[in-house]
Amino acid sequence: MPAPDGPTTATVSPRRTLSDARFAALTARAAPSSVAEIDQVARTHNEMLHSLSELLRHERDFTANASHQLRTPLTGLQLALEAGLAQDDDARLRPVLTEALATAQRLHRTVEEVLRLSRSGETARPSAGTIAVGQLLRETEERWHGLFAQDGRRLECAGQDVPADVRVPGAAVSEVLGILLDNARVHGRGTVRVVVRDLEDALAFDVRDEGAVTGEPSRLFDRGRTGDGEGTGIGLALARDLAVSLGGRLSLSRRHPATFTLLLPVDQDETQGTGTPG
Repeated sequence: MPAPDGPTTATVSPRRTLSDARFAALTARAAPSSVAEIDQVARTHNEMLHSLSELLRHERDFTANASHQLRTPLTGLQLALEAGLAQDDDARLRPVLTEALATAQRLHRTVEEVLRLSRSGETARPSAGTIAVGQLLRETEERWHGLFAQDGRRLECAGQDVPADVRVPGAAVSEVLGILLDNARVHGRGTVRVVVRDLEDALAFDVRDEGAVTGEPSRLFDRGRTGDGEGTGIGLALARDLAVSLGGRLSLSRRHPATFTLLLPVDQDETQGTGTPG
């Protein structure tokens, strides 16, 4: 009987970190042989390694997602509290602290959504509450207007023939829009417009600025890639994952003017006549 081939191992450079070495070890796969019993063990071994490598990938992605999404709300919270401490009277202090509280609440929702997304195999619609599209647009404009105004730019949010009672998952859609708006703020130029279109069985959220997208569109959503060297290359990849978790799709619909479109299916059961007017 010929001797079966031994398992394939991965060679690790001594310069690589212990984490990289462990990940490289998980990429090793047992080679096939001419012995059925050994091949069965090899398949089981390979499946186990695949599961472990996927678990490690999810953990790495979660760390990157959390650090990216927590940074902006925490910065906003710090600035709001600093502004509150600089005020002289209580009447002016209250709205500043109210905004700080709202930022902290958004931070909490972000943590919950990122934790949900990080779970392996999680693709179901989030259990968070829904929000009327009109209210979502108003809250988005209130949240982002000041940041664009500081740069001398405008933000416009509007719906096109969208029924007032159509509701969407509030936290997740708000996160996707936030990522797209931050992307437009950092990489785009001019006025930024958020437009919601009714496609009967779906909604299209267009986020458009007056800039242009250069480079290969298919790689825009690659984790760790950034077009002009600014940023971390995490935001668009996370936004895409959030869109998929909602049963939707995020894509670059136009290069110039730069337009990203979130397609979100609408469940008729989620349209409630008693919802918040849009």
